[in-house]
Amino acid sequence: MVRTAQSSFKKVRLWALALAAPLFFSANSAHSGPSPWWEHYELKQTYRCADSSELLLERNDSQASMYHRGYKTNLFRDQKAFALTRYANERLSVVLSGDELTIEDLLSKTRCHRTEQV
Repeated sequence: MVRTAQSSFKKVRLWALALAAPLFFSANSAHSGPSPWWEHYELKQTYRCADSSELLLERNDSQASMYHRGYKTNLFRDQKAFALTRYANERLSVVLSGDELTIEDLLSKTRCHRTEQV
């Protein structure tokens, strides 16, 4: 069997599409909006961040989902932070204080202000 450059190119292209598809669908599905009804979030709040981006935070007493810049992030309530309303995962934490929300990770801190409650 003789392989041509065109058949090898087709295989590479198919592999690239197969590898990129999950990234494409996860970014677009997160951009689509609020969580499904079965996640039982009691509060839905929108925030405007310092870089003019919008953020949607859905939360209850034990967990939260944050939609920001086309990504969805799931966070869990930090039970050790008695004085703060703090949600966190392995990469970042979100601290709520009145109408202000602060997103912290290892490299940066972003402040956002509540615009409305959905």
